[in-house]
Amino acid sequence: MKIQNPPFLYGQQGLQQSQRNLEQANQEVAQMATQTFDRVQPKELDVQHGSIEESLMEARQATRNAQSNAQVIDGSNKAIGSLIDIMV
Repeated sequence: MKIQNPPFLYGQQGLQQSQRNLEQANQEVAQMATQTFDRVQPKELDVQHGSIEESLMEARQATRNAQSNAQVIDGSNKAIGSLIDIMV
C-alpha cells in the first residue's frame, strides 16, 4: 500500500521556496552593501527593493517561513509514524 503524504510535499516545496527567497534577499543585501561601500548614491542602486533594511526583513521572513515549513514536515512525519505505528 502506497502512503501519499501531501503535507510533507507541501512542507518540502515551501522549504525550497524559503531557501530561494533567503538567497535572493542575501544577494540584495550583499549587492547594496558593496555599492554603498563604493559610495554609490542610493538612487543608482539596481536592486528590486529600496533598502538594506527591507532586504534584511525579507531574509528574516524567509528564515521564519523555512522554520514553519520544517515544522510541517516534522508533524507530517510524526503523523505517518503514528498511522503505521512506528516512530521515525
